[in-house]
Formats: sequence, structure tokens, C-alpha cells
Amino acid sequence: MKLSICVPARDTVHAGFALSLAKIAKTIDCEILMNLGTVIPEQRNQLISESLEKGCTHILWLDSDMHLPANTANILLSHNKEIVAASYSTRMPPYQSVAFTDPNNLSERLDEIGGLHKVWAVGMGCMLVNTKVYEYLEKPWHQYLEHKETKTLMGEDIYFCKNANDAGFDIFIDADLSKKIAHYGTKSFKL
Repeated sequence: MKLSICVPARDTVHAGFALSLAKIAKTIDCEILMNLGTVIPEQRNQLISESLEKGCTHILWLDSDMHLPANTANILLSHNKEIVAASYSTRMPPYQSVAFTDPNNLSERLDEIGGLHKVWAVGMGCMLVNTKVYEYLEKPWHQYLEHKETKTLMGEDIYFCKNANDAGFDIFIDADLSKKIAHYGTKSFKL
């Protein structure tokens, strides 16, 4: 097993995330790969290519605005799944899970409080993917796509999950780990 921790980021990362990343890296042998840019699908595709070139068997995707426990990588690896993630809250109201259970109704979200659960899609702020998934799927692995029914833009993470599902890969959420993860945001304060 060879793990890469991949972080697509803009020009900065949250200090709390940097501390989480350092704590995770202390618990497991890994490569840490970061791609700075503004086009997340392109950054993710480049990070996958770099991980595959390095012979990595697993990619732990972490977004640079997440707070994560030190044992995150070990917990996700222990499930021995091709795709397993932790869910977390959106940063804007209404605050809700980023784990989707129904491809035909994106308002249906996972709200379980414990255990391992199969979902249709989830945000990739904390997701472990076995690299054989990328070797099986066609490129591009990540891109934006218009949702035909809602005419809204589908994120690169949902695009990946849709293609993984279509190819027969299951996606799981560790709801216990999900309770320990926070999504950093910004808020303005007034007197």
C-alpha cells in the first residue's frame, strides 16, 4: 500500500487544516501532493496523474478548508473499500450533509449518525479512493457538467461519483468519522 494525500487548493490553506494535515501525516507513511490553482477539476486530474506516476495505490483527498482527526487516513483505510469518505456540512445555510443518497433527487442527503453507509455521491473534502478506480475510469476523471434536469452546474466531485457509480463502484460514508470533521468557512461579525 502506498498512500498519497492530495490537496487541491487556491493560494492559501486554513491554518487549522495545515495542523490537521501535519497530524495525519505523522500517523501514516504517505506522499503529500498539493496543487495550487483555481480550476479544481484540472487540479484533481493533475494530482491523480502525479499519484499514479509515483505508484500510489490509494489517494486520500483532503480539501484545504477541512478540520480532520489525526487518525483519518487509518480509519478510512481500515474499511478496505474502493471509495470511502466522510461527510461534512455545507458552509452556507441551510447547513446540511454533502452526502447524496438519490441521483434523481439531490435534496435527499445522508443524515445517519453512525456506521458505514452506501451513498450515491459525496463531496470530496475527505475521501479515500483506491487508484484502481482511476485506472478503470476514462479520462477526464473530474470535470464540471451541467445537470440536465436542474440546469445547474454539477461539481467535479459529483461528476466523479456519478461515473464511479455508473462503472459499478460503490461509495461509502463513515458516519462515525463524519461527526469528527468540520468544514471551515468565513463569517463576518458586526457590533
